[in-house]
Amino acid sequence: MRQPPKNPRPRPSSSDGERPARKAGARPPRDGARERPGRAERGERPERPAREKRGERPERPARAERGERPQRDGRGERPARAERPVRGERPARGERPPRDERGERPARGERPARGERPARGERPARGERPERSERPPRSAPGERAPRQERAPLNRGARSDRPAPPKRMKLEDLGKKPKRQRAPQIEKGAIWTPGPNARTIKVEAGRDLAHFLVHSAKGSVSVRAARRLLENGCCRIDGRVETYGSRILKRGEVVEFFLPEDTEHRFDARRVLLDDVGVIAYDKPPFLPVTPTDAVKSWSLIDILKPHLGELHAVHRLDADTSGIVLFARSKEVSERLEKMFRDHAVEKTYHAIVRGHPQESGTYKSYLVKVDSQRGFEKWKSGRGPDAREAITTWEVVDRLGRYGSLVRVEPKTGRYHQIRIHFSEMGFPLYGDRFYSDRRDPVHVTRHLLHASRVRLPHPIGGPALDIHCAPPQDFTAAIEQLNKL
Repeated sequence: MRQPPKNPRPRPSSSDGERPARKAGARPPRDGARERPGRAERGERPERPAREKRGERPERPARAERGERPQRDGRGERPARAERPVRGERPARGERPPRDERGERPARGERPARGERPARGERPARGERPERSERPPRSAPGERAPRQERAPLNRGARSDRPAPPKRMKLEDLGKKPKRQRAPQIEKGAIWTPGPNARTIKVEAGRDLAHFLVHSAKGSVSVRAARRLLENGCCRIDGRVETYGSRILKRGEVVEFFLPEDTEHRFDARRVLLDDVGVIAYDKPPFLPVTPTDAVKSWSLIDILKPHLGELHAVHRLDADTSGIVLFARSKEVSERLEKMFRDHAVEKTYHAIVRGHPQESGTYKSYLVKVDSQRGFEKWKSGRGPDAREAITTWEVVDRLGRYGSLVRVEPKTGRYHQIRIHFSEMGFPLYGDRFYSDRRDPVHVTRHLLHASRVRLPHPIGGPALDIHCAPPQDFTAAIEQLNKL
């Protein structure tokens, strides 16, 4: 806090105790200072005479009349400015006499200054400069010097570097630029219709579901026909069609594939492991692991409970994916197994048949986001967002199946939804039979995506030896391999 001065200066006051009046804008004089009269007391400022009345400025004598300029130390006499040749009167470079006829060149000490010369370090030494006969001749005025060949700056540059973009022409300034198309990916072999294929003629304009009922001669209802179409049992011009409301056109080729009986019953031979607290079962395709949102849902756990007792599903597979599924007999074992899956302590191996020929081995990494969600249905893809989940997939080619297929061994490092199917589709090698992430134009017809969980390795949840479970692929894998080897 600021303290007041000990001996404050006394303020002048009038006899009445009031401060004396001060003129507006006037400042009180300091003690001992001389007062300066105001502007009004000083009087008006005398006017300054104009330029005409001051007199003309004396003329400066010319350079020649001033006399010679004093000499500079060590540089000799400098010629007068009047004796120098005018820039325009100097002869052109081509008209100047050669060096031999001009006479001797003056010594370095007698030469006039050139102005700002480059530093000595920037110019080559006199012994390193080439002789005058070795220097390239100067071109005549108006002529262009010949272009010298130069070595490329980047001698280690790649030869496959893309060419620079072309310059736009004047006539193309107002036109819309052409859109560059993405490179086309090989779609596979051309579809060859089978003996049961029919060409649409008078049936044009009818929807696909009723056409299937008419072709089956009443043995299939409209509801059953729609269910068969949803399972991928029909192709139109080689593409799988799943909508019963599709209107047929004249000339289209329609082919049906009536599936075999997919109803599954408990089979003790499919029980791969029945250890203390853990059960491993070989799940067939077309069967979900747990009940779905459908009205009449039949799942694998509903089939196993009457024969194996109370079970808890530890992980899940897609309905069309076949292979090993683990169950726990108690809640405690179920929690231990689920923790192993979360900590990535479980090693899973899948076998898949993909379209095309990928490289021998590799790893694919991306972040998956959900793009569509309906009742009993979800679709994901690689992208960005706050809910994106990391997905890593490694693979190795086991066998090349003809010209249009490969058998691959896949090991996902993460367990994301549809991870394997999404990654191979984005790489350009979709799984055969995948109706969600491919173009549905496979060269051979299959009724599901060919993905099989063939091996699971994990530590024992109760403390026994590590579990290593194997499972052979189903029959439709063998049939697809035989068909692809024939193409």
